[in-house]
Amino acid sequence: MAKWGEGDPRWIVEERADAHNVNNWHWTERDASNWSKNKLKELLEGLKIVNDDVGSCVIHEVTSCDGEASVSNRKKKIICFYEFKVKAKWKGSLKGSDIKYVGELEIPNLSEENDADEVDVNISFGKDERECRELKDLMRKQGTKLIQSKLQDYINSLKTECAATIQVPEKDASTSTNGNVAAGNRNNIKSEMQQVVVQESKADIGTRIHTKKLVMTETFMTEVGELYKTLTLKDRVSAWTRGSVSADVSVGQTFSFFGGNVSGEYTGLVYGEKIAMRWRHKSWPDAHFSNVTLNLKQTSDGAQIRLEQKGVPQDSIEATRMGWKNYYWSAIKMTFGFGTRIL
Repeated sequence: MAKWGEGDPRWIVEERADAHNVNNWHWTERDASNWSKNKLKELLEGLKIVNDDVGSCVIHEVTSCDGEASVSNRKKKIICFYEFKVKAKWKGSLKGSDIKYVGELEIPNLSEENDADEVDVNISFGKDERECRELKDLMRKQGTKLIQSKLQDYINSLKTECAATIQVPEKDASTSTNGNVAAGNRNNIKSEMQQVVVQESKADIGTRIHTKKLVMTETFMTEVGELYKTLTLKDRVSAWTRGSVSADVSVGQTFSFFGGNVSGEYTGLVYGEKIAMRWRHKSWPDAHFSNVTLNLKQTSDGAQIRLEQKGVPQDSIEATRMGWKNYYWSAIKMTFGFGTRIL
């Protein structure tokens, strides 16, 4: 047993500012969707694109921003997920002209799968609007680069400004008003242990994981209500996972299937319609989770599942696809006979 003052600093809780999450070591997560939409609007609205030889344009309104974002922290590693489709309107005029032109722009693929300079910016005019080739070219070339730079500002802010709200102040950041460190004895913690923790945190903060979205559709020869029960009732889940399940599925419940190869937490349930979860494979980078949504519906061919999985590491996309097919879909069909049409 370690002597007092010589233990791992992650577990020294007494008299620490970060006592409920020492050194920000445990998983915390925040929905950053609304924050992101406001930030994107703040960065894009009013953005001016000026060329002294051609004219000028300005983005005057973000008309829609559809999508979601989240920031997570574990072991001081900040992990960001974001996926948005942004639409806006811009106005412009040629040099020396009073004619005002109104155009539209669309950003269809703002996500962690793309660097900011890879994000598409589509420039167009509405069907009832007068077109101007010179201003359209100005927005496509010079405007796209400025917009992409603002998107990079958003990404940076998400990883710092927004992510900072889920990391609690650490012990070394707080001192008492008389200048004495609150935990005096803890200065005796072995310097090499502190050094290991600091080096690990510096290496992990902001680590970029290239990810992709996995989409699959599978049909089962049964009623949608029966399929939903198969995915949520403990006896049925135990049967097709070949493992022990202690309770029926509920929001906030964690799970570990297939000998610990798959783990996560259920985040949303709508009877007969949807199951949402945070999901990871143990081979993935430490603390990296994807967001899975199973949408269920009844069709003329049976009960259909449409899986959307965001945040799958790029080099694991095919292995993940085959895992769902072999260990989920095929196992369910073989166990309950849902792969055979009953006449």
